Parts: sequence; C-alpha cells; structure tokens
Amino acid sequence: MIPELKQGRKRRGERGAMTIEFVGTIFIVLMMLMIAWQAFLGMHALTQANSAARDAARAVTLGDDGRTAGKQALSRSLQSGSEVTCSQIAGGVTCRAQVKIPSILGDRFSSMPSITRSATMPRSGD
Repeated sequence: MIPELKQGRKRRGERGAMTIEFVGTIFIVLMMLMIAWQAFLGMHALTQANSAARDAARAVTLGDDGRTAGKQALSRSLQSGSEVTCSQIAGGVTCRAQVKIPSILGDRFSSMPSITRSATMPRSGD
C-alpha cells in the first residue's frame, strides 16, 4: 500500500516545472511574432518604395512634379523618413524613392536601414 501512495503524489523537484515551460514557450512565441511583424513592416516599406518611384516617374513624364507625386504615393507613416528624387536620362526619366523601414522597437532603440527602388519611364514627346 505504501508504493501506491508514492505514485499518486508529485515529487517536490517537479513543482513549478510546467510554469517554467509555459513561460519559456510564451517567450519564444512572442519573439517569433515580433520577427514576423518586423518582416511585414519591411515588405510594406518595399512595396511603398516601388509605388512611389513608379508614380513619381509617371508624373514627370506627364509634366507634373515627380517628388510631390512620389511622396503622395507613400502611406502617411512612411512619408517623414523618405526621399524621392528624379533625374532626366536620354529619352526618359528615372525616379528613385528611398524609404526608411520602420522598427517595431521605435527609432530610439534601433536604427533600421532604408530601402531604395527606382523606376524609369520614357518621355512621350521624345
């Protein structure tokens, strides 16, 4: 009868083991979510830079200001850390958009790189 009593009780060394495993697992899951969200922010900045460069080049070929059109193509959260430049080339125009990747930790704790994309369009009158 004594061995049966020992089997039903938990040993003292195992107390809290499940809590520690749970906390460790939650930490790993949260880190994976943060990495996935940062990757999402990077892809968002990439697509916005592509759109800004393309819209700026299109605006210049139509006779408008390319820098303004490029900035307006960006979402409001990315406009402050971005730069759009356009230059004339033989037979067309090339516009370059540089967009800073936002960080989930904020600018105070990390410095993220910028993404640069360019688009070239021919001039309609050339």
